[in-house]
Parts: sequence; C-alpha cells; structure tokens
Amino acid sequence: MIGVIVRNAMIGLLLAAMTLPAHAQLVSTGDALALETGQLEQRVEAFLLRDDVAAELAQYGISHERAMARVDNMSAAELEQLSGRIDELPAAGDGVIVIAGIVFVVLIILELVGVTDIFKSA
Repeated sequence: MIGVIVRNAMIGLLLAAMTLPAHAQLVSTGDALALETGQLEQRVEAFLLRDDVAAELAQYGISHERAMARVDNMSAAELEQLSGRIDELPAAGDGVIVIAGIVFVVLIILELVGVTDIFKSA
C-alpha cells in the first residue's frame, strides 16, 4: 500500500516537472566570448600553478603574478591557442628520457637474471 502511494507521488512529481515552463534568453556574442574567455583564463592559470611549470618559470625569473598579468592581457584567440597547446605539452617531462630509463632498467634486470651478458667480466 505504501509502495503504491510512493509510486503515485513520484509519477505526480515527474509529471509536474515536465509541465514547468522553460525560460531561455538570447546571449550576445560578446557575452558568450566573455564566458569562454573566463574559462580559458582559469584553465591557463591552473596550468601555471602546476609545480613543474612554476619551477620552470622561476628559472627564467618570472613570478606567477607577472605571468597572470600577461595572461590577462591576451586576446580571446591567443588564450584559445594557448589553452589548446596545454593538452599537447608533456605532463611529466621529456618522453625520450623516460624511455631511455626504462630500457636501462630492463637491461639491468636481464643482466642480473642472467639472460644477457652486457657487462662481461674478463
């Protein structure tokens, strides 16, 4: 009996929600670009706050505040280009160094197990 009441109440709520009017409004191009620009600035700022990026900027003598001032002066097109390049940048350094390290570790393990004889003892 309680299950039927709960089910009927849920159906009633769903039907009431379906009949609520939707309100929409036109958004100007400038407003849409401003929203998108704000999101792009946040994405670039999050990238600049990463420890590895902050360390690299510090090596060049650039503070976070100075870098963010430069980001604030960028146009929407420049922000979009920079934001797109963030995805292409390596997350953990150079891949060649990582691969060389992995190959070195594998060779050492093969030497220790006795599969290869890289370090020949004379």
